[in-house]
Amino acid sequence: MPSYMFKILLTGDGAVGKTSIRERYMGRGFTGDYLKTIGADFASKSLNIENIDVKMQIFDLAGQDAYVSARKSFFKGGHAAFLVFDVQDPQSLTNLKQWIEDCTNFSNNSIQTFIALGNKADLVETRQVTSGMAVDYLKQMAAKFGITFYYMDTSAKTGLNIDTAFDIMARRLLNKRDHKLPIFEQDGVYEIAPGGGSGNVEKEVAAAVETVAQASNALIGGVLEEGEKNNERIEKLEKTMKKMIKKINLLEKKMDRVVTALRSVMSSSSAEDLEETSEPMEEEEEETAPKSSDFGVPSIPKKK
Repeated sequence: MPSYMFKILLTGDGAVGKTSIRERYMGRGFTGDYLKTIGADFASKSLNIENIDVKMQIFDLAGQDAYVSARKSFFKGGHAAFLVFDVQDPQSLTNLKQWIEDCTNFSNNSIQTFIALGNKADLVETRQVTSGMAVDYLKQMAAKFGITFYYMDTSAKTGLNIDTAFDIMARRLLNKRDHKLPIFEQDGVYEIAPGGGSGNVEKEVAAAVETVAQASNALIGGVLEEGEKNNERIEKLEKTMKKMIKKINLLEKKMDRVVTALRSVMSSSSAEDLEETSEPMEEEEEETAPKSSDFGVPSIPKKK
Protein backbone atom coordinates (compact mmCIF):
# COMPACT_ATOMS: atom_id res chain seq x y z
CA MET A 1 0.00 0.00 0.00
CA PRO A 2 1.50 3.36 -1.03
CA SER A 3 2.01 6.04 1.61
CA TYR A 4 2.98 9.69 1.41
CA MET A 5 3.95 12.50 3.72
CA PHE A 6 3.11 16.04 2.69
CA LYS A 7 4.24 19.31 4.21
CA ILE A 8 1.30 21.71 4.19
CA LEU A 9 1.60 25.38 5.10
CA LEU A 10 -1.18 27.50 6.62
CA THR A 11 -0.45 31.03 5.39
CA GLY A 12 -2.21 34.37 5.66
CA ASP A 13 -2.26 37.57 7.70
CA GLY A 14 -2.35 37.56 11.48
CA ALA A 15 -5.74 36.96 13.17
CA VAL A 16 -7.44 35.47 10.07
CA GLY A 17 -8.02 32.18 11.93
CA LYS A 18 -5.22 29.87 10.73
CA THR A 19 -4.61 28.34 14.17
CA SER A 20 -8.36 27.87 14.71
CA ILE A 21 -8.61 26.03 11.38
CA ARG A 22 -5.72 23.76 12.34
CA GLU A 23 -7.18 23.06 15.78
CA ARG A 24 -10.59 22.32 14.30
CA TYR A 25 -9.12 19.90 11.77
CA MET A 26 -7.17 18.16 14.56
CA GLY A 27 -10.46 17.65 16.43
CA ARG A 28 -9.67 20.01 19.26
CA GLY A 29 -12.71 22.22 18.85
CA PHE A 30 -12.91 25.97 18.57
CA THR A 31 -11.94 28.73 20.98
CA GLY A 32 -12.89 32.35 20.56
CA ASP A 33 -9.68 33.53 22.21
CA TYR A 34 -7.02 34.80 19.83
CA LEU A 35 -3.65 33.09 20.27
CA LYS A 36 -0.80 34.70 18.37
CA THR A 37 1.52 32.19 16.72
CA ILE A 38 5.20 32.84 17.37
CA GLY A 39 7.08 32.15 14.12
CA ALA A 40 5.29 28.90 13.33
CA ASP A 41 3.41 26.09 15.02
CA PHE A 42 3.20 22.46 13.98
CA ALA A 43 0.67 19.63 13.93
CA SER A 44 0.51 16.24 12.21
CA LYS A 45 -2.43 14.10 11.14
CA SER A 46 -2.62 10.72 9.40
CA LEU A 47 -5.48 9.72 7.14
CA ASN A 48 -6.39 7.13 4.55
CA ILE A 49 -7.76 8.19 1.17
CA GLU A 50 -8.97 5.37 -1.05
CA ASN A 51 -6.51 2.90 0.49
CA ILE A 52 -3.61 5.36 0.33
CA ASP A 53 -1.98 6.34 3.61
CA VAL A 54 -1.30 10.04 3.86
CA LYS A 55 0.43 11.93 6.65
CA MET A 56 -0.20 15.67 6.74
CA GLN A 57 2.46 17.80 8.40
CA ILE A 58 0.73 21.13 9.00
CA PHE A 59 2.88 24.21 9.59
CA ASP A 60 0.90 27.15 10.93
CA LEU A 61 2.93 30.26 10.02
CA ALA A 62 2.73 33.48 11.99
CA GLY A 63 1.10 36.20 9.92
CA GLN A 64 2.50 39.32 11.55
CA ASP A 65 5.13 41.34 9.68
CA ALA A 66 7.48 41.03 12.66
CA TYR A 67 7.99 37.35 11.84
CA VAL A 68 8.84 37.71 8.13
CA SER A 69 12.45 36.67 8.63
CA ALA A 70 11.67 33.99 11.20
CA ARG A 71 9.16 32.14 9.00
CA LYS A 72 11.20 32.10 5.77
CA SER A 73 12.89 28.80 6.62
CA PHE A 74 9.54 27.04 7.09
CA PHE A 75 8.67 27.33 3.38
CA LYS A 76 11.50 25.02 2.38
CA GLY A 77 10.38 21.52 1.45
CA GLY A 78 6.74 22.56 1.34
CA HIS A 79 4.35 20.77 -1.03
CA ALA A 80 1.23 22.94 -0.78
CA ALA A 81 -0.25 25.93 1.02
CA PHE A 82 -3.58 27.10 2.30
CA LEU A 83 -4.10 30.83 1.66
CA VAL A 84 -6.34 31.99 4.50
CA PHE A 85 -8.08 35.38 4.65
CA ASP A 86 -10.79 36.88 6.84
CA VAL A 87 -14.06 37.60 4.98
CA GLN A 88 -14.49 40.65 7.22
CA ASP A 89 -11.18 42.14 6.05
CA PRO A 90 -10.73 42.86 2.29
CA GLN A 91 -7.08 43.77 2.85
CA SER A 92 -6.36 40.23 4.05
CA LEU A 93 -7.64 38.99 0.68
CA THR A 94 -5.47 41.30 -1.44
CA ASN A 95 -2.45 40.43 0.75
CA LEU A 96 -2.66 36.85 -0.54
CA LYS A 97 -0.61 37.98 -3.53
CA GLN A 98 2.40 38.50 -1.24
CA TRP A 99 1.83 35.14 0.43
CA ILE A 100 1.79 33.40 -2.96
CA GLU A 101 5.05 35.08 -3.88
CA ASP A 102 6.62 34.08 -0.53
CA CYS A 103 5.49 30.48 -0.97
CA THR A 104 6.98 30.15 -4.45
CA ASN A 105 10.16 32.16 -3.80
CA PHE A 106 11.15 30.80 -0.37
CA SER A 107 10.30 27.20 -1.28
CA ASN A 108 12.28 27.36 -4.55
CA ASN A 109 9.02 26.74 -6.43
CA SER A 110 8.29 23.44 -4.65
CA ILE A 111 4.93 24.86 -3.51
CA GLN A 112 2.65 24.94 -6.53
CA THR A 113 -0.62 23.67 -5.03
CA PHE A 114 -2.85 26.27 -3.37
CA ILE A 115 -6.29 26.35 -1.78
CA ALA A 116 -7.72 29.71 -0.70
CA LEU A 117 -10.01 29.78 2.33
CA GLY A 118 -12.41 32.63 3.13
CA ASN A 119 -12.53 32.08 6.88
CA LYS A 120 -15.06 33.32 9.49
CA ALA A 121 -17.91 32.83 7.02
CA ASP A 122 -20.25 32.34 9.98
CA LEU A 123 -20.04 36.10 10.68
CA VAL A 124 -22.64 36.95 8.07
CA GLU A 125 -23.63 40.40 9.32
CA THR A 126 -20.08 41.78 9.35
CA ARG A 127 -18.90 40.06 6.16
CA GLN A 128 -17.33 42.40 3.60
CA VAL A 129 -15.80 39.96 1.07
CA THR A 130 -18.29 37.88 -0.91
CA SER A 131 -17.43 34.59 -2.59
CA GLY A 132 -17.76 36.35 -5.95
CA MET A 133 -15.21 38.99 -4.96
CA ALA A 134 -12.77 36.30 -3.80
CA VAL A 135 -13.19 34.30 -7.01
CA ASP A 136 -12.62 37.40 -9.16
CA TYR A 137 -9.43 38.22 -7.27
CA LEU A 138 -8.14 34.63 -7.51
CA LYS A 139 -8.79 34.64 -11.25
CA GLN A 140 -6.33 37.53 -11.49
CA MET A 141 -3.81 35.60 -9.40
CA ALA A 142 -4.30 32.48 -11.52
CA ALA A 143 -3.57 34.49 -14.66
CA LYS A 144 -0.57 36.20 -13.08
CA PHE A 145 1.13 33.14 -11.60
CA GLY A 146 -0.17 30.43 -13.96
CA ILE A 147 -1.50 28.44 -11.01
CA THR A 148 -4.84 26.66 -10.52
CA PHE A 149 -6.54 27.58 -7.27
CA TYR A 150 -9.39 26.07 -5.34
CA TYR A 151 -11.51 28.37 -3.21
CA MET A 152 -14.19 27.82 -0.55
CA ASP A 153 -15.68 29.58 2.47
CA THR A 154 -14.75 28.13 5.84
CA SER A 155 -15.65 28.58 9.50
CA ALA A 156 -13.43 27.22 12.23
CA LYS A 157 -16.33 27.90 14.61
CA THR A 158 -18.97 25.79 12.80
CA GLY A 159 -16.55 23.47 10.97
CA LEU A 160 -17.81 24.60 7.54
CA ASN A 161 -15.62 23.03 4.79
CA ILE A 162 -12.65 22.42 7.13
CA ASP A 163 -12.44 18.66 6.45
CA THR A 164 -13.40 19.26 2.82
CA ALA A 165 -10.46 21.64 2.35
CA PHE A 166 -7.88 19.15 3.68
CA ASP A 167 -9.45 16.25 1.74
CA ILE A 168 -9.26 18.19 -1.55
CA MET A 169 -5.69 19.23 -0.76
CA ALA A 170 -4.62 15.61 -0.16
CA ARG A 171 -6.34 14.42 -3.37
CA ARG A 172 -4.70 17.16 -5.43
CA LEU A 173 -1.26 16.21 -4.11
CA LEU A 174 -1.89 12.51 -4.76
CA ASN A 175 -3.03 13.31 -8.30
CA LYS A 176 0.28 15.04 -8.91
CA ARG A 177 1.74 11.61 -8.27
CA ASP A 178 -0.48 10.07 -10.95
CA HIS A 179 -3.16 8.54 -8.74
CA LYS A 180 -6.00 10.28 -10.61
CA LEU A 181 -8.39 10.43 -7.67
CA PRO A 182 -11.72 12.20 -8.12
CA ILE A 183 -12.16 15.58 -6.49
CA PHE A 184 -15.81 15.74 -5.58
CA GLU A 185 -17.64 18.79 -6.86
CA GLN A 186 -19.95 20.49 -4.39
CA ASP A 187 -21.67 23.83 -3.94
CA GLY A 188 -19.44 26.58 -2.68
CA VAL A 189 -16.19 24.97 -3.91
CA TYR A 190 -14.59 26.76 -6.88
CA GLU A 191 -11.78 25.60 -9.12
CA ILE A 192 -10.06 28.60 -10.73
CA ALA A 193 -7.75 27.85 -13.63
CA PRO A 194 -5.18 30.21 -15.26
CA GLY A 195 -7.43 30.60 -18.29
CA GLY A 196 -9.66 32.90 -16.25
CA GLY A 197 -12.55 30.45 -15.90
CA SER A 198 -13.60 28.30 -12.99
CA GLY A 199 -12.10 25.14 -14.52
CA ASN A 200 -15.56 23.60 -14.79
CA VAL A 201 -17.14 24.32 -18.19
CA GLU A 202 -20.50 22.80 -17.30
CA LYS A 203 -20.75 24.99 -14.23
CA GLU A 204 -19.77 28.07 -16.21
CA VAL A 205 -22.37 27.35 -18.92
CA ALA A 206 -25.03 26.66 -16.30
CA ALA A 207 -24.11 29.89 -14.50
CA ALA A 208 -24.23 31.83 -17.77
CA VAL A 209 -27.62 30.36 -18.66
CA GLU A 210 -28.91 31.19 -15.20
CA THR A 211 -27.62 34.75 -15.52
CA VAL A 212 -29.32 35.19 -18.90
CA ALA A 213 -32.54 33.68 -17.56
CA GLN A 214 -32.52 36.02 -14.58
CA ALA A 215 -31.85 39.00 -16.81
CA SER A 216 -34.65 37.96 -19.18
CA ASN A 217 -37.09 37.44 -16.34
CA ALA A 218 -36.15 40.80 -14.90
CA LEU A 219 -36.63 42.48 -18.30
CA ILE A 220 -39.95 40.76 -18.97
CA GLY A 221 -41.09 41.50 -15.44
CA GLY A 222 -40.14 45.14 -15.91
CA VAL A 223 -42.00 45.34 -19.23
CA LEU A 224 -45.10 43.71 -17.77
CA GLU A 225 -44.99 45.94 -14.73
CA GLU A 226 -44.60 49.02 -16.91
CA GLY A 227 -47.42 47.77 -19.15
CA GLU A 228 -49.70 47.36 -16.14
CA LYS A 229 -48.82 50.88 -15.03
CA ASN A 230 -49.62 52.21 -18.51
CA ASN A 231 -52.94 50.36 -18.52
CA GLU A 232 -53.80 51.94 -15.18
CA ARG A 233 -52.89 55.36 -16.56
CA ILE A 234 -55.06 54.77 -19.65
CA GLU A 235 -58.00 53.66 -17.51
CA LYS A 236 -57.66 56.79 -15.38
CA LEU A 237 -57.53 58.96 -18.51
CA GLU A 238 -60.64 57.24 -19.91
CA LYS A 239 -62.54 57.86 -16.66
CA THR A 240 -61.43 61.50 -16.67
CA MET A 241 -62.55 61.92 -20.32
CA LYS A 242 -65.94 60.40 -19.55
CA LYS A 243 -66.42 62.85 -16.67
CA MET A 244 -65.42 65.75 -18.91
CA ILE A 245 -67.86 64.63 -21.62
CA LYS A 246 -70.68 64.47 -19.05
CA LYS A 247 -69.83 67.96 -17.85
CA ILE A 248 -69.77 69.25 -21.45
CA ASN A 249 -73.19 67.67 -22.12
CA LEU A 250 -74.60 69.33 -18.99
CA LEU A 251 -73.15 72.67 -20.07
CA GLU A 252 -74.70 72.29 -23.52
CA LYS A 253 -78.11 71.59 -21.98
CA LYS A 254 -77.74 74.63 -19.70
CA MET A 255 -76.74 76.76 -22.67
CA ASP A 256 -79.77 75.56 -24.61
CA ARG A 257 -82.01 76.57 -21.72
CA VAL A 258 -80.36 79.97 -21.49
CA VAL A 259 -80.79 80.54 -25.24
CA THR A 260 -84.43 79.46 -25.10
CA ALA A 261 -85.08 81.80 -22.19
CA LEU A 262 -83.39 84.69 -23.98
CA ARG A 263 -85.47 84.08 -27.10
CA SER A 264 -88.65 84.05 -25.03
CA VAL A 265 -87.73 87.33 -23.33
CA MET A 266 -86.89 88.94 -26.63
CA SER A 267 -90.15 87.76 -28.24
CA SER A 268 -92.31 89.17 -25.42
CA SER A 269 -90.48 92.51 -25.56
CA SER A 270 -91.15 92.85 -29.30
CA ALA A 271 -94.91 92.21 -28.85
CA GLU A 272 -95.22 94.94 -26.24
CA ASP A 273 -93.47 97.38 -28.53
CA LEU A 274 -95.96 96.61 -31.33
CA GLU A 275 -98.98 97.15 -29.06
CA GLU A 276 -97.73 100.57 -28.00
CA THR A 277 -97.29 101.77 -31.58
CA SER A 278 -100.84 100.60 -32.68
CA GLU A 279 -102.84 102.77 -30.09
CA PRO A 280 -104.58 105.93 -31.66
CA MET A 281 -103.12 109.18 -30.68
CA GLU A 282 -105.37 111.67 -28.86
CA GLU A 283 -106.16 114.76 -30.89
CA GLU A 284 -104.94 117.85 -29.32
CA GLU A 285 -107.66 120.44 -28.68
CA GLU A 286 -107.35 123.39 -30.97
CA GLU A 287 -106.84 126.57 -29.21
CA THR A 288 -109.98 128.76 -29.60
CA ALA A 289 -110.61 132.34 -28.98
CA PRO A 290 -111.99 133.12 -25.57
CA LYS A 291 -115.77 133.11 -25.36
CA SER A 292 -117.63 136.34 -24.54
CA SER A 293 -119.22 134.62 -21.65
CA ASP A 294 -115.81 134.28 -20.20
CA PHE A 295 -115.83 138.10 -19.94
CA GLY A 296 -119.43 138.44 -18.64
CA VAL A 297 -120.87 139.30 -22.09
CA PRO A 298 -123.88 137.22 -23.19
CA SER A 299 -123.45 135.37 -26.35
CA ILE A 300 -125.22 136.54 -29.46
CA PRO A 301 -127.57 133.95 -30.72
CA LYS A 302 -127.01 132.83 -34.23
CA LYS A 303 -129.58 133.58 -36.87
CA LYS A 304 -131.55 130.79 -38.16
